[in-house]
Amino acid sequence: MTDEVKIAQQDDGVLEIVLNRPEQGNALTPAMAKAIMAALEQLDTETRVVLLRAVGPDFCTGRSGAMPGAGSRATALDLRGMVSDPVLNFYAALREIPVPFIVAVRGRAAGVGCAIAALADVAIAADGARFQVPEMNHDIAPTLVMNALADRLPRAAMARLVLTRDAVGAEEAKALGLIGAMVADDGLEDETTRVVAQLCGNSVPTVRAVKAFLSMGPETSFASRKELAALLNCVATAERFR
Repeated sequence: MTDEVKIAQQDDGVLEIVLNRPEQGNALTPAMAKAIMAALEQLDTETRVVLLRAVGPDFCTGRSGAMPGAGSRATALDLRGMVSDPVLNFYAALREIPVPFIVAVRGRAAGVGCAIAALADVAIAADGARFQVPEMNHDIAPTLVMNALADRLPRAAMARLVLTRDAVGAEEAKALGLIGAMVADDGLEDETTRVVAQLCGNSVPTVRAVKAFLSMGPETSFASRKELAALLNCVATAERFR
């Protein structure tokens, strides 16, 4: 495992992931993404929460080390294997975490960082946090980030972020639906601890049932959603009567 990301299973049922490249704005490297995905693939059955936070003044300022070097020759298929698929698979792994995924954001969250915040079930941001999709400043089509944002944001909100490339503050990000909560900078750790502690007080079946409904419910019809709600509720509750 790379030292650029710290991953630890806590005794209280929390898998904590800490981005640890503060001097580079915690830009995500391929090795960091692989380490996170490996930990999620081996998620302990008693895990109730996955918490992701970062060391330093910025949450995550983008992606590092993914593009071929200057002068390289590559086909579209080569680029898909090197550039597109790895980060799309990373986003899918975050989206499919079977328990609540909580993110604490301070400072800049750009590109990949913005996508991670959007993929969280609860993204808690300090009031000084800034969110941006700056890829078009470099004439890059940010469709990979857009894929992560597509079912999290209304079309107009996503277009506003992508086309203007403007950095938006935490208050506007909350209004757009990009994050779930905003707190004062000096209250970020306390609020994150509070939310995580609440979830740790629940049973594994309960948190998994809620996460399953959050993942599947919005994509189903009313009739299917009714059956899904009943099934998940009964299965989770039945564990209390075994």
